[in-house]
Amino acid sequence: MIHRLHVLVIGLATLLLFSSATMAQSIMDGTLDESGFWPEHSALQGTSTSFGDNDFGQPGFCNGSELNAIHVTKEDGYIMIFLAGNLESNFNKLDIFIDARQFEGQNQLQHNNPDVDFEGLRRMGNTNENMTDGLTFDEGFAADLWLSVTCGDDGNGGFVTYASFAELYTDGDGNGAYLGSGSSGNSILNGENGIQIAIDNSNVDGVGGGNLGDCGDDVTTGVEIAIPEFVIDWFFEGLPLDDVKVCAFLNGSGHDYVSNQVLPGIPPSDSLGDPRGLDFNTIPGLQYAQMGSAVTECPEFNYGGCCLGEVCVPLEEANCLAGGGEYLGTNVPCDENSCVPPDCATDVNDDGITDVDDLLELLGEFGQICS
Repeated sequence: MIHRLHVLVIGLATLLLFSSATMAQSIMDGTLDESGFWPEHSALQGTSTSFGDNDFGQPGFCNGSELNAIHVTKEDGYIMIFLAGNLESNFNKLDIFIDARQFEGQNQLQHNNPDVDFEGLRRMGNTNENMTDGLTFDEGFAADLWLSVTCGDDGNGGFVTYASFAELYTDGDGNGAYLGSGSSGNSILNGENGIQIAIDNSNVDGVGGGNLGDCGDDVTTGVEIAIPEFVIDWFFEGLPLDDVKVCAFLNGSGHDYVSNQVLPGIPPSDSLGDPRGLDFNTIPGLQYAQMGSAVTECPEFNYGGCCLGEVCVPLEEANCLAGGGEYLGTNVPCDENSCVPPDCATDVNDDGITDVDDLLELLGEFGQICS
């Protein structure tokens, strides 16, 4: 109780300071200000979205989810994160993991983390302490804090956002809580611990839908987050928190189905699936952004559909051919019929070829009246 009251008092004091100081430089409304407050992107998306491409253009309701870019900075006692893109208003989740405490945190999510968001965080962790499953981050990233944002219909036709957070102690446990609700634009979500979240879903640019290469540059709306440093410096040790890393991805409504929208981006692919079996070390590149780094160009991928039998997957041409596949062409997408052979009317017995057996079967049926 003392810890929670301490956090609440400091949170309110810091919130007042933030409102009078930093707010003058960065207005919390889900848009990138033109005042020069935000640094260059720490990462840019290079893969189109498997979770649908928004075309509504409204600050609230939208019909697709994508992560185009991430900006990370620190100002007046706050860690500031801006994720350009959209969060579909169907209660899919934006999961954000932050590594800011040196030599602590979880490289693999544990089973005994705080029970928040209907056990959504635990759903991504290992089954128990003896199991090797559980979401695993790249080497060099050990998450200290988790945030989750979701949005949808409030039941009365209005747009609403919800959020939760949890501390990620190295051995599990820690504190976690539901942060509250908000709406879009400057109708922000204010958590009792001083975390603030604003969302603007009006983007219709950035990456398109699918699983091939694309570019997320020049998107200026999305999810804006302000985190008081004490929320991560939870023992009030005066940690510098100067080395902040962030991993963010779009997940299913039960935190159970990771899309292909990860920042920093992954090579073109379909959705990654169950986070409990996901190890980012097996994916090329680093799936975390670092404060102070700057990226000015989207990664480029020369991928196209590759038929491996009747299964189509996005691959580079050389890898497709090396695996015995048929390459459909660079930037040619997979669809449900890409690798399904066309029906052959002359293959009467459906054995995949037209030969004498088909002729004999046809002769055997010759003269029959078809109803």
